[in-house]
Amino acid sequence: MKQFAVLLTVFNRIDFTKKCLSQLEEAIALCPDCEFDIILTDDHSTDNTKEVIGKLFPSVKILDGTGDLFWCRGMINSWKYAEKSEKKYDGYFWLNNDSYIFPNSLISLINQSEEKNNKAVISGAFKSAATNRTTYGGRLKGQTVNLDPDGTLQKIEWMNGNLVFVPEYVYEKIGMLDSTFWHAIGDYDYGLRAIKQNLEVVLSKDYVGECEDHEKIEACYDKKNSLRKRFKNLYTPLGDDPFMRFSFLKRHYSLGKAIKSFTITHLFVLFPDLMKFYNNK
Repeated sequence: MKQFAVLLTVFNRIDFTKKCLSQLEEAIALCPDCEFDIILTDDHSTDNTKEVIGKLFPSVKILDGTGDLFWCRGMINSWKYAEKSEKKYDGYFWLNNDSYIFPNSLISLINQSEEKNNKAVISGAFKSAATNRTTYGGRLKGQTVNLDPDGTLQKIEWMNGNLVFVPEYVYEKIGMLDSTFWHAIGDYDYGLRAIKQNLEVVLSKDYVGECEDHEKIEACYDKKNSLRKRFKNLYTPLGDDPFMRFSFLKRHYSLGKAIKSFTITHLFVLFPDLMKFYNNK
């Protein structure tokens, strides 16, 4: 019997988590020849997430976070727990609690992984329930929109971490997410690290679930906020932290591109209207 670990990290949003786990259980039920361990880091939620989830989903292993892990480091916390298990997992699923997966999603990704000899990272494609358009999954460098699934395993370079399957072979080659990245960018970094090791990163053949697009004006670039508030937000995990972006760009592109981005980011915070001009030129 194949064994898998499903990794999640959450902070509040209990209704999202309940729906996510309910749909996860439905997907697991369609994988009779597989065993799944669900490992969830609760990053110090204030809405009784631990108590509610513990009661409704007793099979879920709930870990306590410190309150400042956010997405990437919270996922690492769950992954480290799985790493210490006596079980030999055949692979690891990442799952976001605001991503609602279809019943056939897990078995579909497992089968698609076998087509790649379990040596590729597979990023699940998501669509909006409201518009039916692709919202998450992955794209190629330089593209501004994510690829639509087309029935084949398309190569991608920038992947989203909504539902991702990492086979054991890939994990043995490149390890887990990098704690350099606090909240965002960690999923992009993981995919590019895999490619550097001559591994493929592909988009699922079909949609694996629904997730609404979260794009919005970040507080650090919103001219309605004071300059002080904009800079305060910039250097938080939920802002557009220029130091983490610098590390990412230097690692995967060049020092020059990292310096350019670092400079432009601060200019956008100082003069938010410049962002519209820059993006439209």
